[in-house]
Amino acid sequence: MPAIAPSALDSTLLAQRLRELAGQERDVQVEFLLHLEEFDRRRAYVEAGYPSLWAYCLEVLHLREGAAGRRIQAMRVLCRFPSLEDALRDGRLGLSTVQLLGQVLTEENLPDLVGRAAYRTKAEVDHLVASLQARTAPRTGLRKLPDRASAASAPALPLATVHAGPAEPQEAIPAPAAAGGSLPPTVSALPDVPRPKARAETRAVSESGWSLRVTIDRGCKEDLETLTALLSHKIPDGDLAAVLREAIRCAVEKHGKRKGAIAPERQRKADRETRPSAEPAAPTSTIPAIVRREVWKRDGGRCAWVAPDGRRCDSRWQLELDHIQPLALGGLSTLDNLRVACKPHNLLHAEQTYGREHMDRFRRESVSERTGHAGTAPAAIQQGLWAT
Repeated sequence: MPAIAPSALDSTLLAQRLRELAGQERDVQVEFLLHLEEFDRRRAYVEAGYPSLWAYCLEVLHLREGAAGRRIQAMRVLCRFPSLEDALRDGRLGLSTVQLLGQVLTEENLPDLVGRAAYRTKAEVDHLVASLQARTAPRTGLRKLPDRASAASAPALPLATVHAGPAEPQEAIPAPAAAGGSLPPTVSALPDVPRPKARAETRAVSESGWSLRVTIDRGCKEDLETLTALLSHKIPDGDLAAVLREAIRCAVEKHGKRKGAIAPERQRKADRETRPSAEPAAPTSTIPAIVRREVWKRDGGRCAWVAPDGRRCDSRWQLELDHIQPLALGGLSTLDNLRVACKPHNLLHAEQTYGREHMDRFRRESVSERTGHAGTAPAAIQQGLWAT
């Protein structure tokens, strides 16, 4: 029977097929781990001419380093605790979370920890593990990264090989010549490409402590030093964590007030005289601050979009205020007609109301406006569909 193309399925069948494929993938993954365990037990990789299971995974199975490491470590945890097989098959645990739990699992705490880690993200399970087995936090401070020029002039480190046997002799590559000189004929100058942006990392070190590693530019570093100086009376020891907390708190207060998530300390006269839903507001794109706060409080600062199966989105990313009945169609800026929605679900609501083709045209016109080209947004959209 020929396979049905995904484009031929409606959204319900497509979602069903995705669930089926995800379950099949988990089953294959568990079978892979069980076979890998037996292969490792026999040391069959040695018979195949490889010094380690790691080398075999990289060179024969063509797994990348991260994928090979996760599978080998998950396999060894599964070998210690075979009962984890069911949790891996039904999706309660994944390779990354099993690998993390292996640090603290015992026969006694196995049922409890599997239950607490079920369907959790890697970061959540990492926090759970750190709450049971505290880690040493990295030392606080700033460290300057080497610039490209100094890195290019440094001698290259030899690359490690996965084979344990003697490597073939290689000629050393001479370092680049000094400024004004020429490079050897066998060495070409490296193109001046931008350095890849380092990924920020937040990792739990205890139940209530996290370490933060982030790369910042010179301007941000100077601003951080200026803020540390300005806070020197409040934070005399210049503790970087305390400075960042103060900066984040102030930013949350500032943007929270703008979004309506935080009530100001002093209530404005206009707000005191306004009731959230007793009297309908005029059809305007401006939503009173007190109404914004009430909507935010009612929806818990999370996207209130509910799927047909009853599942609520609950996202906290790129939140906006969405008119359930759009202003352009007679909707009012009242508590009952407003909800918090993430940007994707606000857009989905607009597409359901006005049609995807209409919204695509509006987005193209919005891009033209931002880039200085002609084109205006439709009046129906300008009246406050994007109520942020």
